[in-house]
Amino acid sequence: MRNPLSALASALARRLFGISAEEIRYTFEDVRAEIRATRQELKREIADLRREVEAPRPGGEDKPEGPEIPVAEA
Repeated sequence: MRNPLSALASALARRLFGISAEEIRYTFEDVRAEIRATRQELKREIADLRREVEAPRPGGEDKPEGPEIPVAEA
């Protein structure tokens, strides 16, 4: 049998917070697994971005679009 004081405290907590202990779905292991999965996903995204940034661009150097405009010499 539960302690009447702890039963009163849990009833008050349910009333205040609107949730009971049974309604809390995540355990620490669930949270850790979610963090690990997110970390792996971010690592893949970073690797994709690095490949995209480091990929050679066609044409070599960066050139402006359109016709070349001559610059006056001093």
